[in-house]
Amino acid sequence: MRDARAPILLSCLLPPTLDALRRALSPRAFDQQAHPHVLHVAGHAWAQGLLLEDEHGRTHRATAADVLRAIRPPRPLDLVVLNACETAADDAHAAARALCDAGIARAVVGHPVRVADDDAIKFAGALYADLCDGVALREAVARAQSHLVGHDAVLLGDGDLRFADLDRGAPLILPGAPTADLPGVSATPFFGRGATLVDLAQRLANPPSVIVITGPAGIGKSRLALEAALRTAWRFPGGVAYARVPDDPRAATVASLLGELAAALRLDAAPTDERDLRRQLLAHTRAVPTLLILDNLDALLERDAECAALADILRDLGASSAALLTARRLAATLEERLSASVLAPCPLHAGLAEGAARAFARTLTARQQATLAETDLAAIVEATDGRPLLIERLTALSRRRDRQALLREVRERRGDVAAQLERVYHWHAARVDAAGERLWATLPLLPAGQAPEGVLQAVAGADGIANLQAAAGVIEFDPERQAWRWHATVAAYAARRWPPDAAARRDRLAGLMDAWRAWLADVDPDDAERRLTAERANLELLTEEARSVSAETARAFLVALHAALPAPDRTLALRAIQAPLSRALVDLARDDGERAGALNNLGVALAALGRYNEALAATREAVALYRALADERPAAVRPDLAASLHNLGIRLAALGRNNEALAATEEAVAIRRALADACPAAFLPDLARSLNVLGDCYAALDQHDAALEAYEAAVRTLLPAFQRLLTAYADQMAYSVRDYATVCARLGRAPDAALLAALLAALLAAAQQQ
Repeated sequence: MRDARAPILLSCLLPPTLDALRRALSPRAFDQQAHPHVLHVAGHAWAQGLLLEDEHGRTHRATAADVLRAIRPPRPLDLVVLNACETAADDAHAAARALCDAGIARAVVGHPVRVADDDAIKFAGALYADLCDGVALREAVARAQSHLVGHDAVLLGDGDLRFADLDRGAPLILPGAPTADLPGVSATPFFGRGATLVDLAQRLANPPSVIVITGPAGIGKSRLALEAALRTAWRFPGGVAYARVPDDPRAATVASLLGELAAALRLDAAPTDERDLRRQLLAHTRAVPTLLILDNLDALLERDAECAALADILRDLGASSAALLTARRLAATLEERLSASVLAPCPLHAGLAEGAARAFARTLTARQQATLAETDLAAIVEATDGRPLLIERLTALSRRRDRQALLREVRERRGDVAAQLERVYHWHAARVDAAGERLWATLPLLPAGQAPEGVLQAVAGADGIANLQAAAGVIEFDPERQAWRWHATVAAYAARRWPPDAAARRDRLAGLMDAWRAWLADVDPDDAERRLTAERANLELLTEEARSVSAETARAFLVALHAALPAPDRTLALRAIQAPLSRALVDLARDDGERAGALNNLGVALAALGRYNEALAATREAVALYRALADERPAAVRPDLAASLHNLGIRLAALGRNNEALAATEEAVAIRRALADACPAAFLPDLARSLNVLGDCYAALDQHDAALEAYEAAVRTLLPAFQRLLTAYADQMAYSVRDYATVCARLGRAPDAALLAALLAALLAAAQQQ
């Protein structure tokens, strides 16, 4: 608008919601001559509506029908400009067509396809400049088309519309901004933190509230507080007041803070002392909803008397006012003096998400005319943990230094980025106690960047976690994952600052294994894959390090992990860990029985990874060990021998060695048949599985009659138990029936009628029982 020199009163809607639009076009607005002549939508859209916001800043996909239900101006507007993607798409539900057909405006302008931001801005400037010069709308749109690439704007309605009797001049812009100036909100673009902004908006919608944003230096605390204030300023007619505490502790006083706030709110009377300042400020915040932003509070919070005075002021703000505070850590005095219903911690320990951080870096480099490749942007984001301040500094350096040398330092974590991170973590490390230090020093042994609370408590106790979180602010609790999290740079700093000797490392590993064993015992089997996948890197490292600790400690941990893991054929995410786990158990086996069981599991895990030759070797060794043990203790070992023979048949068949597979499987069937005769409840499902594999072996050798007989036997074997325990045997019965039906079809034979009748009867009986 400024570039167009259009004499326009431009009033921005904050927040950009349907409710705000409804009020702007209400009958009262028209009665008071406060209604707009032009509705201009600048933002995002799609073919069937507009992307607006709700009152907390979340995206609201408002369809054209939603917009029409919300706005019914008593008289048509002169013009609606939908300067957003696909608003005039060739779609019956497109916003431009809907608004025009409903008579909301005399004319509507929109875009039929996607439009780039820069193109849309230039298009709007040219359009309004011509309209304010008295040019007819049709001609103004046609002339503004030159700024669009790849498409023409669509004009619906009165193309002869023109604005007459307007003198050129600067526009008057009423952006709906807060009464106080907020530093830096327009100088630096804001990216990411969407979920956090929504959370802050929800808290600020229900004052009284004192929100403390904590986290390490350069993480974006101040910018987040300013952005949250900008987006929610409309809730606070008393104004938004910003004050920053100096870094010098001598100048960090409540009196100076009160003076800045009073000046920002333009309080009338000149205060005479701190008590008068406090009285005036609290009188204002109690009378009218006001938002205070107190930035960089660290120096003040470290002085107990000043911190207590600040807490008393915040406690008395009033029921409709709120405060946003930023500090590296949450002071205990604030927690003690402010009730839990008022004080709301907002820890900010992770940088921007990768996509937002890249967009931020890309925008900065474009402004500085030092555009970097996407791979270079990715390197900067990864090296800085997405911290906005470090990204700004590195992108600025890219204009003053050899770019390749700078990027090499970034990738190797040397030079500027390393120095910045080192200073940040050194500041925090100086504030942790012995328990917090012990926990921080252990983090390099948890490469997943997270761990359950029980594991961390075993390392340093609950006090260690609390100290590291409150004093250092380098870990945060993730309620969705139910785990404490930290960035890789936090662990890397610990490895440099507290490098353990071999004995200390071994002791820490042993302690972690015991802690993980206790945690694994409590993992819900139904949720095991999700929980273990999140911790996979931690569990993989401990599995690799099993030989570093005592055999008893390592074996107990590995057995617990094996019991908690899903079977290799039931998981993709956790499949890779199973082979090294079983191999470690082979090495730690106390006798041939344990070794044979671990070898059998190793064969299963290797086969799931497609390493069939290695799987065959492990399974053969397991069979040999079980044969020798069966000669000594046949009753105890025969079930395990049958299981390993069953697996041996599968391994051989996978390599196309069908005759050998048939021999191994026939032996497994013979053993399992004898076991099932003695104890049907325990061994019938195993017998059915081996019969299925036997049928596969016969089918692979083109002995289809024998295959059919084996599959039919599998179905008949399961029928008695299937009727009693439908759920337990449903999967195996499904495999057996499928294979039986497949071979019947291949041979052109009808399934055995008596068998099908028995199966149907079992299903009906089970259904009635359920």
